[in-house]
Amino acid sequence: MTLSTSLLRLALAASATAALLAACGGGGGGSTTADAPSVTPLSYQLQTYITDNLATEYSKVWVSLKKITAVDGAGTEVTLLDATASPVTVNLSSLAAVGQLMSTVTLPAGVYSQIKVTLGNAVQLVSLDGSKTLSARFNSTGGDQVLSIRDLDLNPANSGQLVLDFNLAKFTYDASTGIVTAVVERRDAGEAFGKFVRQQAEVHGSVTAVNTTAGTFTVKDNRLGSVVVTLAADATIVNEQTQAKLTLADLSVGANVEVKGKVTPGTTTADPSTVTASVVHVLPAASSGDGTANAPRLRGAGTVTAVSGTKVTVSLTDANFLPSSNIITVTIDAARFTHGQASDVIVGASVRFAGKTTGAGTTTIAATVFDVDGAASNGGNGDGKFNPGVVGKVATVASSTSFTISVTAATTNVPAGTYTVDASKAEFESGTASCLVVGAQVKLRGTLNGTTLTATRIEIDGCGGQKHSSPGRG
Repeated sequence: MTLSTSLLRLALAASATAALLAACGGGGGGSTTADAPSVTPLSYQLQTYITDNLATEYSKVWVSLKKITAVDGAGTEVTLLDATASPVTVNLSSLAAVGQLMSTVTLPAGVYSQIKVTLGNAVQLVSLDGSKTLSARFNSTGGDQVLSIRDLDLNPANSGQLVLDFNLAKFTYDASTGIVTAVVERRDAGEAFGKFVRQQAEVHGSVTAVNTTAGTFTVKDNRLGSVVVTLAADATIVNEQTQAKLTLADLSVGANVEVKGKVTPGTTTADPSTVTASVVHVLPAASSGDGTANAPRLRGAGTVTAVSGTKVTVSLTDANFLPSSNIITVTIDAARFTHGQASDVIVGASVRFAGKTTGAGTTTIAATVFDVDGAASNGGNGDGKFNPGVVGKVATVASSTSFTISVTAATTNVPAGTYTVDASKAEFESGTASCLVVGAQVKLRGTLNGTTLTATRIEIDGCGGQKHSSPGRG
């Protein structure tokens, strides 16, 4: 049986102006005449992204990505991503129309004929209703699974992007053996990148610079290189050891941080990528100095399905571990809230957490940090009541940052009626400002004062496949 029609795409974006080296005459690789000197790019900077379309047969497909290499005509392999020591767990369905930045490397110039992708043997398939998780394998030997694309004829000097498509429509699952057979193909890069709603990244490493004037800091990440982090309007910086809230001025060079946010490519190919973060976690200093935490740290995100005291049941959508079940229990009695508070943890809320497992497996996690998506920053960046998901239809549009909605259903205590939306600081999770037309179905997250909803996130139904933007820039 086929798994679904969903796709996983991996994109390599080459920066032709980065890491250029000049080679002139007599250098062992050929010669040039005196009147016709040449300047040959010897290397190109590449950014590796993964993405996926929404699965239709399984709600979630969890895999572990270990390594990606490119092979030139001579058979020499160049590593694009090496996560062998700590595999990157990916829920493919969570990357629908999203580009996940995986690595930044310097790729030697040349023609590459093959790409190899190494996956861990385990794959978890979650049923559409989320009630059942199948533990499957890619092979019966127990070893890693290597997928290859051959005859690529990839020349970074001519094409700066490579898109690899894990075509789940051609995957097969044998229930009698528990074996999943995978297929990877090449796709048109322009089409794939055009369907990204947003690009995102997880940044882990040490702070190398802080610019309080610009409101940014720079992180050295082993996989992503040098990343400039800017703070969203409602951003929170938290010291996880002391649980103290920090300002950008409190952030010191050498601090070990963890960031997840949206990626904005530089204005030129030589510029570093910028990550806009809503939460920055300052971790204890890493023992190895490489930006990794001293102890295993489990992170995840999902939707709350039940609350019983300080025990919160979460249906996972994202995690850095391969889950044994789609549904896990997160205890929040000892958690630090970066956004929202315990009373905001209700059924339907989107949440993020970090902590440690309290027993065998990963079905129960004691959270040290808990984040309620869309809530005001801890300490209060607004006086409004948090609402994790108001659903309605656009009634009138004054501008891309000011419109009204007619609410007929909501996930929390918002009665039906007409509400004025302030979207001046909101981010579009799907769609753009051009999609804000009368009658469009929208989902908003933010804070509510009376009948005015100050939005932090906007989703527009039926307007996917458009590039991520903010109001006024769509």
